[in-house]
Amino acid sequence: MKESICNGIQNEYDFVELFNNKCIKDLDSNSQKFLIELFNKELENDEEIKSWKNKCMQKADMFIKYKNIIKSVSLKCGNSNSVHHESIEDFKRYLEELQIPYKVINYYTSYHYGYRRDANGELDFSKSLSSNEYKSLYQDEIDLFNKEINKTKIIINMIDRFIIRGRNSDYDIDALVCGTVDNYVWINKYDLYDLILSKKCLDFTSPHIACLTIGPKKRNLDRNSNYAKERYVVCVRWNFIKESIIDFKSKQD
Repeated sequence: MKESICNGIQNEYDFVELFNNKCIKDLDSNSQKFLIELFNKELENDEEIKSWKNKCMQKADMFIKYKNIIKSVSLKCGNSNSVHHESIEDFKRYLEELQIPYKVINYYTSYHYGYRRDANGELDFSKSLSSNEYKSLYQDEIDLFNKEINKTKIIINMIDRFIIRGRNSDYDIDALVCGTVDNYVWINKYDLYDLILSKKCLDFTSPHIACLTIGPKKRNLDRNSNYAKERYVVCVRWNFIKESIIDFKSKQD
């Protein structure tokens, strides 16, 4: 098996190549176990598997077909993974739909842009604070935001939006795979809910739901024009995702 490059797009093609036009007997033991769990059945040794990349920008990066059954898979290959991006305006509207109070939504917006407020509460748009600088001044507001969104019903809704289904699909992923073709782990859709909900009581100083942190894609403190657009993008990150999956599954055995 060739060595895989841990680049997101290349990684997707590597996994497609790993499974496409192969039979279960042609695969390594880890991949055999993955497919058995993915399809929840033993696979016939001589039945050919099909795999292809999803051409749409959705949570599913690839599809795997065995006989007439198709499963969708999301792929991650690093330790500090961004699992979701959307504009801050869309995110604010989403929070409104969840009936988060406007004042609390504004707490997140202030953190996202990092604007300092003067003694009269007016925003100073001339300079953005770093994440740590902002927290040193307004941690109590971030804490109130976290308290508002870290409720079981909202966490489940956000798991659907950030990982399972996304904003532009009517279908859920069946599994999330983390790693490269030479070394990967996986977790199925329903265990994903249990894993993330098990982290509900984590105490982060950053905006977060359970183990997923929320913030700007780039704070762009020096106003670099190359990253101007990224300042307006909300990025949801899951750090140490592979370790989280391994730890969760070891406790299920």
